[in-house]
Order: sequence, then C-alpha cells, then structure tokens
Amino acid sequence: MFENISREEAVSMLLDQTDGTFLVRQSGTIKGDLVLCVKEGSKVSHYIINRRNNHDDLKNQLTYKIGDKIFSSMSELLSFYKQRLLDTSTLIRIYPKPRVRCKFNFMGKDEEDLPFKKGEILMIVRKDEEFWWTAKNVHNEKGLIPANYVEFICG
Repeated sequence: MFENISREEAVSMLLDQTDGTFLVRQSGTIKGDLVLCVKEGSKVSHYIINRRNNHDDLKNQLTYKIGDKIFSSMSELLSFYKQRLLDTSTLIRIYPKPRVRCKFNFMGKDEEDLPFKKGEILMIVRKDEEFWWTAKNVHNEKGLIPANYVEFICG
C-alpha cells in the first residue's frame, strides 16, 4: 500500500502505465479507508475501499467493501478483480514501489533513521517530507533517509 500519496500523485504515477496497472493508497478524505487506483483506458479510476470491523462474530475480523461486494481480506479483493472487470479493465499488475540507489554512506543520527552504505538499494515506503523519506532495506528494516543522498533507479 502507498501511504501519504494524493489522488493527483496516483494519477501522475499511473497515467503512462498499461491498462490494469494499479495501486492501493490511503484515502485522503475518509480516515481508515483505502482507494484502489487503476489505469483504465485514457484515465485513472479511483475506487473507495471501506475497511470495517465485523462485530458479528467473536473474531472481530476486518472486512473490505468495494461497491456492494464485501471481502474478508485485501488479497481476496484484489484476486477477485484480477478475474473480473472493475469498469473497463481487470487488475493486471501492481505498480512497483520506487527503488533508489544510495549515492553516499549515511550513518544516521537519530533512532528513526535508516543507516545505509553507498550503492545499497532501498525501497521508498513513503515521502514524509520534501527532504526526508521513509525507506526499507533488504532486511526489512524501515527508517528515515535523506532524499538528497539517493537517486531513483528503474526496474
């Protein structure tokens, strides 16, 4: 899931992709809900996903509702729409999270920083601020990195 990206950013990311490319982001208007963004034809469609606690059983299970359909997991919802049309397209491929190559060593100063070495590859989790982003390394460790110490890579 992409955190802290706007509707406009999602459109910008998906518009030049092939039909069926999708991402899931947090809703900017309804706290706790998600949005499924999908490239369909010449536009990017946005489908609200309501996350609800199912209080009907003892499990207190989270459910995901899109339109009039309810799913017990996000993977079930995505699998369903890989087989069936949303509007004009099925879900074909997830938009890859951006990856960066580190240009310098960074030791980190604060506990929330993610230290890295020059040449290391990191995955950007979210762009918290203009100059500090949250990233994850190959060991699944997550923390803040200085944006000017990295460069985006393709693939």
